[in-house]
Amino acid sequence: MSAHRLGLSPVTLAPLGFADAFEPTARAGFTGIGLRYDQFERYLEQGGSVAEVKRWLDDYGLRFAEAAFLAEWQYYGGIPLVSRRQRVAGAEETRERLLERLHGFLAHCEQFECANVTAVPALRETGDLEIAAEEFATLCDMAAPYGVRLCLEFMGTAPQVSTLASGADLVARANRANGGLLIDTFLFHQGRSRVDDLARVPPEKIFNVQLADARPKSCETLDMLADRVFPGEGAADVSTLVDALVAHGYHGWWTVELFNPDYARVDPHTIAAHAASSAHKLLDAAVRRAATEGEAA
Repeated sequence: MSAHRLGLSPVTLAPLGFADAFEPTARAGFTGIGLRYDQFERYLEQGGSVAEVKRWLDDYGLRFAEAAFLAEWQYYGGIPLVSRRQRVAGAEETRERLLERLHGFLAHCEQFECANVTAVPALRETGDLEIAAEEFATLCDMAAPYGVRLCLEFMGTAPQVSTLASGADLVARANRANGGLLIDTFLFHQGRSRVDDLARVPPEKIFNVQLADARPKSCETLDMLADRVFPGEGAADVSTLVDALVAHGYHGWWTVELFNPDYARVDPHTIAAHAASSAHKLLDAAVRRAATEGEAA
């Protein structure tokens, strides 16, 4: 049994439906799986149930490592979209309907004991970051009764919250116990975050880490979906960041998340096994280096 808390996002196994991702994830040795809430909703619409999903988790020895995702809360009063990235100003976007969907989402996370929920910052709007911090705090306060932690995922292409430093600043301003950071290694590279800035982030405020590498392209031309490759096999210096996280005392989930369309044409079991192997290689090496440095100190 691996000492790492290693999860796989189902987007990595793109051709598979919600129900079909559990078996290859578990067979590859992962102990966690991501909850893609849009897929789960479609599964429920087709007659599925929470009880059945819980049975799958038990049967395969899996836990939901993270749930995705909340967006468009920044500069919208902290009231987010659930599993959608852009508002369309339709009937489904009244305050009442958005709050209903949010609380439904959070209730399902509570039922599945999924503590980590991804919250992405504004990808188009800009404004007063004090207001953004207040809105993140509002979102954290709504999530707290469900035992949910909000994981702010700084995005390399976001106009304001694009780096580790800016994400950590927003979390610190919000000042909520259940508000912390998600570090995605691809986005860390894309936004040119600095590993040195990790030293200024309390380890307990890093709630989740997603692993992915990047194609050898300029940061400006990287596509945050299509240009992901297996961690440790691309142009981003993922190993240095993983080493730094291990040395910093991070002990949470490591979730491999790859949207690469090329992988969608490969057998899902092969992709899951490769994802697990690449992640273990990085993490095992980081633990060995940390132990060696500890002995030398």
